[in-house]
Amino acid sequence: MRSRRAVLSVVLSTAAVAVAGSCGGGGGGDMVDARVFGEQCRPGGTFDINGRAAVLGTLNVHVNASGLVEVDTTAELLLVIDIVQNGTAVQVIAGGCGIDIPDVPIAGQDQPIRFEVPQSTIESVAGVMGDGSLTSPDQVCAELETDRFTLILGAVLDPSSLGTAPLPEADADGNFRFCPPSADTTCDLAIGSNCACDQEGDGKPGTTLLAYNVPAVNLDEVYVALRTQFSLAGEVFSSELVNGEIDATIELGILGCNIAGGGPCNAGQIGAVKNLNPVITQQPGNPSLFRAVRVPPGTSCTQIIEMRDELFPR
Repeated sequence: MRSRRAVLSVVLSTAAVAVAGSCGGGGGGDMVDARVFGEQCRPGGTFDINGRAAVLGTLNVHVNASGLVEVDTTAELLLVIDIVQNGTAVQVIAGGCGIDIPDVPIAGQDQPIRFEVPQSTIESVAGVMGDGSLTSPDQVCAELETDRFTLILGAVLDPSSLGTAPLPEADADGNFRFCPPSADTTCDLAIGSNCACDQEGDGKPGTTLLAYNVPAVNLDEVYVALRTQFSLAGEVFSSELVNGEIDATIELGILGCNIAGGGPCNAGQIGAVKNLNPVITQQPGNPSLFRAVRVPPGTSCTQIIEMRDELFPR
């Protein structure tokens, strides 16, 4: 099985770990205010956050589809991370388990537009390293902060401008800049930068999303370049649990699409999909939250998804 280079520079450096359960070790002391799942951190104990954790980000986002649709809604980001802590410095190897693109409601249509990122697509992205810092090496309620990290699927961007470079997308004629030598070049073999590549090796450009309920065009797939950016700020509740806030955005560059049972979209149909492309940003004044829960070494994304309700009770 050939390896895949995730064109993704640094993903979520969630320097956190966690257990399902209550916070903290220790007895009395003041409670530290943390707007996280109604929980508060109680000082007094110590922690060691080395190990593997599952991380769920619950994103309170604003969706704008070319001004045609604007709505506040929620999305989710599910990750698996391995953490090495050295004093107040933290190194993280992070991989994706799930990216939830918010639904786009359409006036007069019962079902919203939905784009689904297959789990196999996310898992095709290799784990990446990132950094974080703690305000204490071992005291419960230490604050955790990370830089802003960027995850790219289905494209190669200039490393110096990963977070700001325009994503590749189709023009009015349905053409886009692809990474040589061809539009279906896999990302691990791609040459150049600021171009689209085949993330999954399925012979289709960019990242393949499953499409549902797109009005006027009976689509089953949409091909995109995808960028997710996020930063974390939270508290270490114990060796098993870190809670905090995540500031995240999700962007899509539309490259093409496929008509269910009918073959590739034409330029006009691609243009219609571009008009419904959601721009997803953090809601002002309504923080998004993350929860990091310790899991056994070697726990896979499949196992984390199976244990989701146990790790992250709804």
